[in-house]
Amino acid sequence: MKAKQYIREIIERSCLPARERKRLKTDLENEIYSALERGESIEQIIERMGDPDEIAAEIYENYTDISIRPFLEYKSKKKLFGLPLVHIIKVNHAVLVPYFRIVSSRGVNIGGRHNHFLFINGLPTARGIFAFGPKAKGIIAVGNLSSGFISLGNISTGLISVGNISVGLLSLGNLSLALLITLGNFVVGSLAAGNAAFGYAAAGNFALGKFAVGNETVGTFTFDISNLYAQLDAIKLFFSKLIAPAPVKSFFAVIEKIFEAFINPMSLVPFIIIFALIIMIVTLVLCIVPNRLLMRKSGTN
Repeated sequence: MKAKQYIREIIERSCLPARERKRLKTDLENEIYSALERGESIEQIIERMGDPDEIAAEIYENYTDISIRPFLEYKSKKKLFGLPLVHIIKVNHAVLVPYFRIVSSRGVNIGGRHNHFLFINGLPTARGIFAFGPKAKGIIAVGNLSSGFISLGNISTGLISVGNISVGLLSLGNLSLALLITLGNFVVGSLAAGNAAFGYAAAGNFALGKFAVGNETVGTFTFDISNLYAQLDAIKLFFSKLIAPAPVKSFFAVIEKIFEAFINPMSLVPFIIIFALIIMIVTLVLCIVPNRLLMRKSGTN
């Protein structure tokens, strides 16, 4: 473990307010880098100071007079590429959250049992092959703030990214940006489909691109749709005659199928059922599995 990683682990797991974390970081850096300059190795420093989680727990208890930190955790012992296979962080709503300090007759106390959302930045980041938490980083990452190869969250970044605000190679979200394909309400990408779509090829209510199809379009090769039912054959002809790169042709072939589905909604029923089942399974897994693992961890303690 490197010095920066060791310091980061202690700070993240201390669960202190932002101002206190900055002070803690300064103190740790001064102590550790001074020891390194004196010739001590980082391994010796870690052995002398102790496990970062134990240090963080002690700091939190000294700061709050509470021995239980405001998060629950499960981390699998098995690792791959240096990461645990599964790492889960969950807010412990039964514990006070020190997101502000108040002054009383007893001195300085910690306030706030609610508003855990405001305290997300003070919680540790789940890091693993599968990472689940308010903040998550992993191959598969699920969290309010998530980053990974496959990322699912309110704000997400990844090669495949799904979220309210999402950025990735393939991206789906309310506000969505992608290098390749993006779907959502307001979208920007090479191939973009949404209410407002901006890209090399774009389809939507308002579409801007070299190739653009929609109610309002701006581009070099465009097709304005005022009545989908009356214009479907003309749209198909436009797509078939369009001279464009293969990815654009494939993208508009999918758009054509979507247009056809709007005219004949019953053709979508099998896909809707399959999609709904997938969503249900994923939701159940994400709701049940983390809780079961956390319960198993607490049962062994």
